[in-house]
Amino acid sequence: MARTRRFLITGATGKQGGAIVNSLVECRANLPSNEKFEALCLTRNTTSEKAVALASNEGVSAIAGNLFFPLSAFDKFGPIDAVFRMTCPGDLGDEESKPLPSSTPASPTGSSTLSLRAWTVVSKYNAEEYLKAKCAESHMTWTILRLAGFMDNLMPNFTGKRFAAIWAQIGEKPLQLVSVKDIAHFGAIALLQPEEYAGRAIGLAGDELNFVKAQKVFRHTMGYEMPRAWTFVASLIAFALPEMGQMFKWLREEGYGVDIEGLKEEYPEL
Repeated sequence: MARTRRFLITGATGKQGGAIVNSLVECRANLPSNEKFEALCLTRNTTSEKAVALASNEGVSAIAGNLFFPLSAFDKFGPIDAVFRMTCPGDLGDEESKPLPSSTPASPTGSSTLSLRAWTVVSKYNAEEYLKAKCAESHMTWTILRLAGFMDNLMPNFTGKRFAAIWAQIGEKPLQLVSVKDIAHFGAIALLQPEEYAGRAIGLAGDELNFVKAQKVFRHTMGYEMPRAWTFVASLIAFALPEMGQMFKWLREEGYGVDIEGLKEEYPEL
């Protein structure tokens, strides 16, 4: 009988982590009966509404802790076969922003999937090199998901208005975007099929359009104008956070460069 594989999902109560868990649950129905897995959702509060909802699914458990816990803290769950770790701009300092801290459990033959967001090419490069080095030390394989802009940032709050203001600053150049649902698909498949995704760095985007076109689509779909902060808000962010200013410049001049059509051949539902 095949051993149950165990996946450690960090940030499980957030948008990305939670979507990964839900995608894994959806994939379970299509797996052969001898392929079983357990998703261990790492969270600071196992009694939160989101943690309880995730743990209500078959084969999903919420475990208390953070990325600084010693390896022994995870021993009772058995060997960890794969880790899903995401980095975000503004993580809690250099150590926690690392994709695979030394306290993250890993089996000798395990794999690690990194969902990567970074403000600059340099910080992205550093995060990827750190992951590769740690995986080499542990004899693990790695998969990197390089994310374009988040469609899900367009929310009816200040975050959404700020995102729209930043988008407008990019000008006429199209911005590539990806949804959390599509990130979750590739993240779940990379965990379930590590051999096929080992050593791959995959750019993820499902659409691209400039701000003017995005406004038209939004107006036609929603019936009102896209909420947007004043332009000076984006300028202030670029001034106060030099890395963000560099990111704006990079998006205007280069962009993410994701092969969207190639991805759609691999995943038509993108």
